[in-house]
Amino acid sequence: MANSEIDKISSGDADLRWQLRQLPRELDPARDLWPGIAAGIHARDQRHPRRWLIGLAMAASLLLTVGVWMRAAPAHREAAPPDLTAQVVRKEAHSMTKQYQAALRELEGAPVPTALAPSLQTLDQSAAQIRQAIAADPDSVFLLHQLQKTYSRRLALTQRAIAG
Repeated sequence: MANSEIDKISSGDADLRWQLRQLPRELDPARDLWPGIAAGIHARDQRHPRRWLIGLAMAASLLLTVGVWMRAAPAHREAAPPDLTAQVVRKEAHSMTKQYQAALRELEGAPVPTALAPSLQTLDQSAAQIRQAIAADPDSVFLLHQLQKTYSRRLALTQRAIAG
């Protein structure tokens, strides 16, 4: 670079520095900014579901899974006579359905994307068909496991949809 170009840059820097020194050190905003910030925080909180609701739903589905697993363990199945097995399967299916419905009530009102509605409806129809099959064949522990899997999938899909 030529000396004249360096002098121009140096004098331009000096002018800029002088102008920056002339600016005030602190500026107060023309209006109170806090109401706008508070409204933005409140609006953001309204868009997202409560975290405790998601945690509660997850805990309910875990409780449902553990309860079914403990009651329908293979060691108990083999030792039980057929009539007792039928009673246990019916009782477990009924109990599981009540717990599942309670978990769904906890999630009620949370926004679920409309794209997931057909999948949720299919899972609900599958659960109804499995309950009918259990009524027809109450000795089937396999059907009880299928009902548990269907309920778990339905709850997990709903929770993921709510969590975003």
